Amino acid sequence: MSVDHAEVYAPEFGHQHLSNHFPMAAFALKKLGADADSIENLNKNNLKSLDLNSDRPICLDIKESNFGWYLGKREAYSGYFAYFKNKVVIGKELPWIDNLAKGVSAGAFHALIRVGYGLDAHDATEITAGLAYMADSFLMVVPEKNRSPHGSSQSVADFAQELVTRRLAGELEALPSKGVIFERMNLTAQDDTRQKIISGAYNLNKLSLEQVAKTSLDIFLRTNNFTALHAVTASHAARLVLPYVGDKEAFIRELFAGIVTAVLTIPSEEFKPIKFSSESPLSPEELLERGRACTDSHDIKFVYSCLEEYREYGDTRYLAAAELRLNGW
Repeated sequence: MSVDHAEVYAPEFGHQHLSNHFPMAAFALKKLGADADSIENLNKNNLKSLDLNSDRPICLDIKESNFGWYLGKREAYSGYFAYFKNKVVIGKELPWIDNLAKGVSAGAFHALIRVGYGLDAHDATEITAGLAYMADSFLMVVPEKNRSPHGSSQSVADFAQELVTRRLAGELEALPSKGVIFERMNLTAQDDTRQKIISGAYNLNKLSLEQVAKTSLDIFLRTNNFTALHAVTASHAARLVLPYVGDKEAFIRELFAGIVTAVLTIPSEEFKPIKFSSESPLSPEELLERGRACTDSHDIKFVYSCLEEYREYGDTRYLAAAELRLNGW
């Protein structure tokens, strides 16, 4: 991962505010064992389409006293980047992370993923870029008035199963939208009916990151959906970020609420009654090889995340998920 990349290239590009995946995909490709030529090819295929930070010359003076004023304002990215550049210390708690956690859905989780990969790479500039991205694309999916932690005795497994059952039955259909993922998530969170579901996810009595990760995995194995893919990679990134968070319980609640919001944007017809399982699953070594050969940034990151989560939890369904992404049903 180039230390200088975040100094030059913006976190998003184009009029749809698509995420700049290059630094994350390049790091994942290295972790998968790719050679320099593969990373150079990724470089050639990605950098030419990116926006430059110099295209956004406004640099607001962000400081402690006005930090919250510009959350969710894309014109504030350079200001937040300059602020965090002087605050991020490798191995220390992430500055403002408990506040930023309330908008952890920022950029459809791409900001969180960038922070996580930056931590994994011990790259302060990438961590800085990720935190600034979390700030400028801040997306709160649970209003303060709806937050009542431990307000529900329902288990995560029961909550997730009820949600899947309703989606299989065609209930809670995704709201019509031509927007990208974060725009659909924002629209969904503002809908009263769906907000009750999202708030319910936040307010469950007990939540662990492993439960959230397994829910993300289950949804992907039922859908092979592009949005569900981001829930899996976000859960992996959250595991990397969590040691540097102050209020870990609140962070996990925000993550789960964001993932449920994302799930509610998936069309009902993409949910299948039976989760994917492979008759002859690829081994971790085979997935490493397949991952190194990938040219799509999402495929690279997803294979890397699935292998890392498999190593953490020992759940072979992560290997099946990576295979599903690469091969289809």
